[in-house]
This record gives sequence, structure tokens and C-alpha cells, in this order.
Amino acid sequence: MSDWALDLGGMTLRGVADEDPFELPRDLLFPGADPALLHRAAALDPLGVDPARDSILLRVQVFVIEHAGRVILVDGGIGDGKERPARASWHRRNTDFLHRLGVAPEDVDMLLFTHLHADHVGWATRKVEWRWVPTFPKARHVVPEVEYAHWEARNATAPANHGSFEDSVLPLAEAGLLDRVPLDHVPVPGLRFRHLPGHTPGQVGILLEGAKRPALIAADAVHHPMQLLAPRLVSRFCSDPTDAVATRLALLEEAAADGLALVPHHARGRRLWQVARDGDAYTLKA
Repeated sequence: MSDWALDLGGMTLRGVADEDPFELPRDLLFPGADPALLHRAAALDPLGVDPARDSILLRVQVFVIEHAGRVILVDGGIGDGKERPARASWHRRNTDFLHRLGVAPEDVDMLLFTHLHADHVGWATRKVEWRWVPTFPKARHVVPEVEYAHWEARNATAPANHGSFEDSVLPLAEAGLLDRVPLDHVPVPGLRFRHLPGHTPGQVGILLEGAKRPALIAADAVHHPMQLLAPRLVSRFCSDPTDAVATRLALLEEAAADGLALVPHHARGRRLWQVARDGDAYTLKA
């Protein structure tokens, strides 16, 4: 689990691994995807595939932004001690993640959620005796209203997202630490939400307006380099495939045309993506 840091100019972005690698069979993540795409993706990121196992290798990580005297987290990873029987590697974990995070929980000022899937919210709470309580007790936890409302409605009929809405999101609201905001929210000067619908209805990226270069934390709008080679390839976990494809095509075209650097949440070997056009598809600059 190699962690990393980027100086964007006036702000530092770090990625701290919570699970690396997170392995999924090719056909589970991308049903019906051409196996040849996996082999071709190895040229873009050899750490992102295991051709012998026909598997995709992802990274689950939490981003740490240090900016203007603030410590801001983006997304909450998987967490420890959570009941996740459907996914063995997430179930009742006990890890050293909080130590590797590099900041004390009480020093975190804000946690921004790009969306509310289970692998993006878990560390928001920890278990104390029998209760789930906020891990970062002084932080404001910020989520797009559209995203919260979607999962609140889903959770009203059955536990949503491996039960993560109940154990990792609702306790924040009960503690008065959750802010539900518009899709174009500006949490602090220099950071800006950008709506990236399709994976979930209210998914946002986080635009970091660094003095040296801007970069967009692209959440799960792009999961893997296979989607550069085949931008219409849709993850099994996307709620609206049509929106997901439209969002990805527009984002990749902007990145190629305007030089916007992308930081996909689950990127493994290549953390900062500089995208270039390659015919009807895309590639990564060396």
C-alpha cells in the first residue's frame, strides 16, 4: 500500500490507501467487456490488471487536502469493524489506516463525500461500545443534497449500500455534523464541487484550483484505464448507464482538450491522469 502526495501549488493532495489492491473479476465490474481490453489496459497501467486471473486491480483510498491551514478529507473509504458479509475483505476489518492517515481525527476540519457508496463512507464513523459515532468529531461532513436524498429514500425500504447508510451516514446527521449542500457547492475557496452524475445521481467531483495546476478528483466517473480505451464501458455499479457514459465522455474530452488533470478515486499505478485523444478513444500521456 504505497501512499502518495502532490503539490498543486498552495495546497497538497495526498492519497492514503484503505485497500490496495481491491481485486474484482473483469466480468463482475464490466459485464460483457472484451477480455482484450484488459490486456490493452496493462500498457496504460500495469498495476491495474492481473491478466492471468482476468481481474481488475483497483485501489480504495481516502484523499487528504491540506489547504489554507485546513485539513480536508475527501471520501471515507471502507472503515473498520463494519458488518459487510457480502464482501469478505471489508467485513469486520481491523487495520492501521487511521495511523497511516497522518493527521489526528480531531484535527480534521471537513470531510467531503463525492457519493455515498460503502467504500466511500466507512471511516466517517467508528464503533464505541455499541454505538457508531463520528470518527472525526470536529469535522463538518458535506454531501450533495441530491445524493443524500437518493440513498435516504432507498434506505427507507431496505438497508442501502451494505448497510453503510445506517452505520456510516445517519450517525453524522444525528450528531449534527452533516451538511446537505447544492451540487455546485464551494466548501472553501479553491475547492469546488462538480456534478458527475451516472454512477450515482448526486455524485460530484472535487475541483482543486491549485496555483501550479488544477486537478479534478473524479470520484467514480472513471473507474479504470479500460474506460479510456472504451469510454462507453459501464460499471455494474452505476445507477444510470446513460448518464454515466455521457458524463465520462464529456469529462475525458475536456481533459484531453483543456489539459485538466484527473485523479480517479480507484486509480492504482497512475494517480494523476493526463489524458490525450487516441482516435475515437483516449490514452494517458507518458
